[in-house]
Amino acid sequence: MLQAAAKQEISGWENVHSVVDGQIRADGFHDWPFVPSFPVDVRAFSFGDHRHIRLTRHDYCELLFVCSGEASYEVQDKRFVLRKSDLMVISDSLYHRLSDVVEAPFKALVLYFMPDVLRADDVTGEHELYLSSFLLQREGFPHVITAETGVPEQVLDLMLRIRQLLPAIDGNAQLVVRAYLEMILVLLMNHDKSELSLARPLDRNHKNLERLRPLFDFIEDNYAKPIELATACGIVSMSKPHFMRSFKRATGQSFDTYLNRFRIAKAQVLLAKTNMPISTVGQEVGFADQSYFGLVFRRLIKLSPREYRNSLREA
Repeated sequence: MLQAAAKQEISGWENVHSVVDGQIRADGFHDWPFVPSFPVDVRAFSFGDHRHIRLTRHDYCELLFVCSGEASYEVQDKRFVLRKSDLMVISDSLYHRLSDVVEAPFKALVLYFMPDVLRADDVTGEHELYLSSFLLQREGFPHVITAETGVPEQVLDLMLRIRQLLPAIDGNAQLVVRAYLEMILVLLMNHDKSELSLARPLDRNHKNLERLRPLFDFIEDNYAKPIELATACGIVSMSKPHFMRSFKRATGQSFDTYLNRFRIAKAQVLLAKTNMPISTVGQEVGFADQSYFGLVFRRLIKLSPREYRNSLREA
């Protein structure tokens, strides 16, 4: 079953050819116009029946979820069929193209991200493991993850959550987007372990995130309500000391800090996209005390909620 975010109807469809064709250089390189400070993007594309699209490559990682229709794709010299609810995984540097729309309308939600977005705050090299499904693509790599595995549906949910937070213009929104992106990469790693022979080095990292996944889902659905530390421990069946160590190891921060940053990131979306009163915004994201909401917001964003909203309107 789709999670809450994935149940939303996807809107904002764009014709991929009108957006992408002009971005492809003469040598076939596709230069996506990322926001330089945080190169992550999610777009909803419709594909026309173009049968003569040339092979292209790029320097970003790409995930394509099929929302409707069926199409034939080429990756290097291999051909793949993409059907509804399938997921395609394309690394940077591989030449590929949509070669034929088999069943129209062919529509897809596409996630683009630069690998460096995960390396930015990593001094341990662990994010190279997260990127393994992209870095180790070789002959015989299964670029298509079929709907039957259940993985594409879970990835779609996380892609939609990321889309809601874009553009992630400050550290708090970026932190939440990175967390969702890492969860996507863990899903891909779990699927690809047998293909890539990565089971032993990945186990510690992905088991930690996977065990916490029910809590991340709970936060997404209940962040507007009080969430006590004891509740969080109970959701993942851990003692308080074990939970605090595990959560800090997985996210790099305490549970309270993560929860506040998550709520503020959600508040930023409401401030940017609605005319909701600021007091209501605070309540909507889980701050019963408006003064405390303003205090936390200013501490994390360096602006008050009102100043933040005004800065967006003046931009």
